[in-house]
Amino acid sequence: MDDSTKGVKAGVLKPRLFRPFPYKELQEALAHIKAIAVLDRTDSYDGFGGPLFKDVRAALYDAPQRPPVVNYVYGLGGRDVNLDHIRSVYRDLEQIVRTGQVDNLVRYLGVREEVEVHA
Repeated sequence: MDDSTKGVKAGVLKPRLFRPFPYKELQEALAHIKAIAVLDRTDSYDGFGGPLFKDVRAALYDAPQRPPVVNYVYGLGGRDVNLDHIRSVYRDLEQIVRTGQVDNLVRYLGVREEVEVHA
């Protein structure tokens, strides 16, 4: 672990089921969070972002506090995700918390050419 990752307050929420989606439980679990990264192992053809990202954003829509939510799609085509990819996610979240701005809602990790999707 390098010095840039020490002291970062972070957590992982790993849903055990997708349907029925636990909207209320998710709202409660994320009520105090400043920024959220949703990692999807698949992209969706029917809309903007991965399936877990869309449901997390929908769950937080009516929440009293809505932290910024950013989607990271990884593992496309069987590509590996490595520690540098995860570090970049944390750096992005730190910047989002610091500035309050999200420039790309959906980001792709490990693709040959970086793809940016602007909202």
